[in-house]
Amino acid sequence: MSIVVICAISLLNNNETSGQNSSEAGGPVAASNQSQIVLSKVATANTIITNKTVFVGGFDTDYSITGTLTNFKYSEDLIISSIVEDFTKSEDFTKSPTVGYVMVSKSMSNSSDMTGITNPFASNEQIKQKIQGLLSKSIDDAINSDTDLVEVQCSFGNNLDVFSCSSYPLVR
Repeated sequence: MSIVVICAISLLNNNETSGQNSSEAGGPVAASNQSQIVLSKVATANTIITNKTVFVGGFDTDYSITGTLTNFKYSEDLIISSIVEDFTKSEDFTKSPTVGYVMVSKSMSNSSDMTGITNPFASNEQIKQKIQGLLSKSIDDAINSDTDLVEVQCSFGNNLDVFSCSSYPLVR
């Protein structure tokens, strides 16, 4: 079973937020209004059912954030908090169907309990810090670029070590 979720959120300059969800495949939303940031999301997840047991398979959530340098500068905190909130469902960690399955490297593993078994899964705090750090760096790179319109692309999946964000100049 595969699930694909496509979502676009516009972060307007006047701090209003509007959203649109779709379960149908579609292209990215273009930033047609120069006074807004457009944040698009595509999420995929696989569930494996075998021998009357359900397992979480691989999953990825890709975000695309498009806007002008000025809008990135003034919306950085809102962009970061929106994505952290969306990916982790941080008001209730148990509401995210996948975030509890994000793996960490052995060197970053959470401490073991009395059994001596190390927890291979990232904590909510580790996930938030990783996303915040990657987004901050990419937004700073975007703000310091030589172009007026930029896109930041992020990919978060089931391994904290391969979370990534990059910024790219766009041509009008």
